[in-house]
Amino acid sequence: MKTEQVISVDDFCVYHNVEYTFIDYLADAGLVKVTRVNKTKCIPLDEIQKLERMVRLHTQLEINEAGVATINNLLHKLEDMRQEMSALRSRLRLYEH
Repeated sequence: MKTEQVISVDDFCVYHNVEYTFIDYLADAGLVKVTRVNKTKCIPLDEIQKLERMVRLHTQLEINEAGVATINNLLHKLEDMRQEMSALRSRLRLYEH
């Protein structure tokens, strides 16, 4: 993976003022991907937006790691339901006309 496509976990934690253990927990729970580039833990750029949302839940709303994991799971289920409803509405329109 090219280094310009990742941000080091150290830089992310310093910038967002979060503990390294928080990122480790999220990675262990499978909520965020962490890769290694030259022995440095890094976060792919496509994971940053999702990770920042979880950091905001943790820091601004003071939700613990398990709560963040639960909320993330519920948000994924909600998005899946929205997509399914959209697909069902499209199919229903075919029968209405």
